[in-house]
Amino acid sequence: MSTQTGHCLCGAVAYRGKGGLHMHVCHCSNCRRWTGSPAMTLTFDDGMDILTPDNVRWYGSSDWAERGSCATCGSTLFYRMPDSGYINVSAGSLDDQSAIDGIAEHIFVDEKPLHYDFAGEAPRITGAEVFERFTGPQDGQS
Repeated sequence: MSTQTGHCLCGAVAYRGKGGLHMHVCHCSNCRRWTGSPAMTLTFDDGMDILTPDNVRWYGSSDWAERGSCATCGSTLFYRMPDSGYINVSAGSLDDQSAIDGIAEHIFVDEKPLHYDFAGEAPRITGAEVFERFTGPQDGQS
């Protein structure tokens, strides 16, 4: 199994991702506020380990998710959904940037402002489609 490593700006938080990786771009308003731009994040096929968990400060940003940053330098790092086990990490924190071969998907495109756009043909899905992926159809949606 392949592994990839990464860390925050100051090095106090380190992680190891396992298996293949996929980059997602989130355009939701919370991610844009948190990162100052669309959030470019990575998921790993076989999960990831935070090697220095005591150095991560977690913030409950919604009823279903938490965002993790370095307690020392403040680097934006993790997004996790504790109930499902889902976690991703900031793409810019990966040590070997050549391991990222492009954008796998854009999410929350219905919240993307008009002042920017991305080239390419990566799938673009709405917030409702994201929630359905994790929880099933909502409020009469099929």
